[in-house]
Amino acid sequence: MGLRQERLAEEIRDLLASCFLGGKMADPRLEEVTITAVKLSADLQLAYVYYRVYGDGDDLQERAQKGLESAAGYLKKKLSKELEVRRVPELKFFFDKSIEHASNIEQLLKKL
Repeated sequence: MGLRQERLAEEIRDLLASCFLGGKMADPRLEEVTITAVKLSADLQLAYVYYRVYGDGDDLQERAQKGLESAAGYLKKKLSKELEVRRVPELKFFFDKSIEHASNIEQLLKKL
């Protein structure tokens, strides 16, 4: 990822994360959502937004995904007001599985 991509991705992550602080989002499905990372496509047209859900419940991830997809237009509009780019990238949301992946690797290493 180039320097411009990295800077823009970090700025998008910070702006999106601030949208979820202090219960600013009206949708109850998004109360426990935390934005962990943003990666941009090479042409800066797509932003892959990774999130985690903290809380108790089996269906939190699924509910949060639906909530994020329904809030994508609102979030994109918020970004358009803050970013100085010609075109705000489309937002695609993915659950961040890095913690589970790291835990699995750690357990495999302990077995060795």
